[in-house]
Amino acid sequence: MNNLAALQLSARFSLAPNALGYCGRNSAQEKFKECIRLGECSGIKEEITKFIVLHPYLETLAAITKHDKYDYQVVEAFWLGNKFLEKAQPEHYGLLLENFRKQGVPDWLVKDLKEKNPRKFIPFHLFQVLHVGVGRASGAVPFNLKTINNCMIRWGRVKKIAQREKKMDISLNSLRKRGKGYYLYIEQTTVSFVPDLVQVAVGDVAAVHWGLVVKVLTAREEEQLAFWTKEVLQSFAPAG
Repeated sequence: MNNLAALQLSARFSLAPNALGYCGRNSAQEKFKECIRLGECSGIKEEITKFIVLHPYLETLAAITKHDKYDYQVVEAFWLGNKFLEKAQPEHYGLLLENFRKQGVPDWLVKDLKEKNPRKFIPFHLFQVLHVGVGRASGAVPFNLKTINNCMIRWGRVKKIAQREKKMDISLNSLRKRGKGYYLYIEQTTVSFVPDLVQVAVGDVAAVHWGLVVKVLTAREEEQLAFWTKEVLQSFAPAG
């Protein structure tokens, strides 16, 4: 996979939170769309460096794997999961916190996270959502079950498509709280899509971020996303 594919992948998953004003600069949205539609991705790397959460994770994964931070496998590891995540060790958590500090994450949050060592360090999007806490770095949204599910990369099978309304019904893997942990369940819900950014058919398995369908998943991508989602959830399960 080349650098262009990596930038397009990150643009897909970054588009919805950026459009909502949660991450990155106002200038990123149209660049992301142009990158996805046309493969014109000039300026995308610069925009990603302004994402207070995404960029530190890419920097951390790059250091761990000795690959460029815009290598496809690095970008894929964060958003969808792959074997690169197996290389992360507990000591790399400190590297992430240092990259947070360099990025401008508030000092109080970095200090709090230093005192909150994870049972297992997995530099994957859901780890950020649950361990650091969706919205805590930027202050954009409250940290609760609704925002956890909105921010989580959810996936499921498309049941019905309303082309005119740009909506689709989907059986979506989502989270519920159980004690101090979380578990997966299937939520029947309706999400939005942008026809010229993603081509989806009934029966496809799609990834959803902040209520927007961002990618049709291959069987391998679905398997990896499910596997690493469960790995993170297991790491948050109460001991014993």
